[in-house]
Amino acid sequence: GGPVGPSPRRPPLGPNSRGAMTADGSPSDVGGPLTEEDCEKLLDAVDACSGEKDMEAAGFDPLTVGFANKVCGAVKNGQRLVIKRYTDLVFLRLTPESVGAVDVLAGQSGAGPRVFHSSVRGLVMERLPGETLGEPNMHNGDFELLDLVAVALADFHRLPVPEVCQGEPMLWRTIDKMMEVVRKNPELVPEGMPGLDAIDAAIGGARAALERHCPKVVLGHGDFKPSNVIRDGGRVTLIDFELGGPNYRGFDLMKVFRTALPASEDCLRHFLRTYARQAGEDGAASEEVLEGLAVETRRFEPLTWLEAAVFFLTLPLFKASESQRWRDLAVDRWNKFEETKHLLAKRPAENGCRREPGP
Repeated sequence: GGPVGPSPRRPPLGPNSRGAMTADGSPSDVGGPLTEEDCEKLLDAVDACSGEKDMEAAGFDPLTVGFANKVCGAVKNGQRLVIKRYTDLVFLRLTPESVGAVDVLAGQSGAGPRVFHSSVRGLVMERLPGETLGEPNMHNGDFELLDLVAVALADFHRLPVPEVCQGEPMLWRTIDKMMEVVRKNPELVPEGMPGLDAIDAAIGGARAALERHCPKVVLGHGDFKPSNVIRDGGRVTLIDFELGGPNYRGFDLMKVFRTALPASEDCLRHFLRTYARQAGEDGAASEEVLEGLAVETRRFEPLTWLEAAVFFLTLPLFKASESQRWRDLAVDRWNKFEETKHLLAKRPAENGCRREPGP
């Protein structure tokens, strides 16, 4: 059961491809369509926009309005671009030196869009053709699409972790950083959630329960929901690697299949079988390996809810106008964590950890 072959994505970039960035994050020394000054001016212009109407008036195409960034499309020097201007919220979970590093690596490898500019202020990257996926795409029996996404994710997981991102899994790193904020602002904890000590205990218990299973750590995406996959005909490309770094592969696998819609077990198992083959898992074709990977994937459902609950706890500090919405979401995600945390206890490793080192 070797890899099933490369995913038909945009070919990887060489170390000095036109308009790309080199491995150390510096601009290519080959003349590209954009200069550093061009990119900084674009970030300035986006920064000056307070909302979608301002963006449109400035000639930008507002894209998804995420929790942490201003994101829009533009055309400059004939190049279709996506401009992502970070807000302070991005540094709630990341260190300044690591932000953007995985986006650059993904662009170089062909796993993601080419990055023309990366700094602590934001990213300027190519705008890819195609459409983003939604939750139904992962459950409606489109096995050809599932193969494309599984191969793309497995290939990404095999990339090396950038040096600036090395350390403990991003799941715990980001939860710890967010909980530091909550501890300094205990009033953030709403009715319907336990007190700080109980939240801390639940986090510690979840981590201890997970580590008993020796979960595999790879270069993880960190926010691998279907909307972070773009399909263009027979090609798929991953996007939005902001939370990328060393992380559990099961976290990505669970997040892309988690849904409030009717879920398809057949689709999940087909996806995991293709993923295992592409990842080079020993015995990838066996039912035993497939079942083990399915159990590993489901084990991360409560952790996807836990991470989201802690994130929403902090949001009133950054987006106070919607504080009640964030409190309601924090309580909802916490309840989902409580409802699913029993999955962490299933099938512990029997013979101790034999963790393979991540890339």
